Amino acid sequence: MIASCPSCTTRYDLGAQHGDGAINISCRKCGHRWKEYSAIDIEEVPVRNLPQIIEHEDEPDLDVQRLVEAAQQAKLEFANKRNARMKRLAGWGSFGFCAAIPLLVAAWTPETVVAAAPYSIKAYEKLGYQINVFGLDIRRVEQQNRLVDGAHILMVKGEISNATSDMRKIPWMRFGLTDEAGVELYSWTLDTGSRPLRPGETTTFTTRVAAPPELAKNLQIRFAHLDEIGSKPIP
Repeated sequence: MIASCPSCTTRYDLGAQHGDGAINISCRKCGHRWKEYSAIDIEEVPVRNLPQIIEHEDEPDLDVQRLVEAAQQAKLEFANKRNARMKRLAGWGSFGFCAAIPLLVAAWTPETVVAAAPYSIKAYEKLGYQINVFGLDIRRVEQQNRLVDGAHILMVKGEISNATSDMRKIPWMRFGLTDEAGVELYSWTLDTGSRPLRPGETTTFTTRVAAPPELAKNLQIRFAHLDEIGSKPIP
């Protein structure tokens, strides 16, 4: 056995007399002391050749199988709940659409609604609708202010046209004078006395007001409601 001094690296041949234990060595050159242990022979362990594939005959784990079945069942229940929810939403959507149909008809064809329920015209007017249930158009309106014998006279002229393909009777007309804020100051009605108009036919009207309100700025014309006819005769 060869030993080397840890301090000066001087080498010594110890032979094999010291056995398998440790011996105390003193270096003759530098005087360093240390313990030297004999080498231990390690028996070589043969390497076993293990098979690449380990085969066993154990049954599949029942807990894993139950977990897989539970996951499949949960997936099926989720799909069923989702389908039921979609059906409910579709049902509510159909109900909402059916409920909205009358409102859509009322908004798109107010003339039809008013013709079926005349009193609904007031509700439309509160909503800002101008409903022409008569099929007649008022157009080419002119205003003229004149002095007759020192009195202020407001004269209004215009045309009434039948825009439908049916014979139309001309109802009473209603005129209103409003101020700048839209507040009505004076109103009156007029019976044109004209015969019914044929499809596409046009007639004229003329009305006069003596001493209209000084604050009157705007003129409003429409066909009169039944309860307005004759309510204020022409002055």
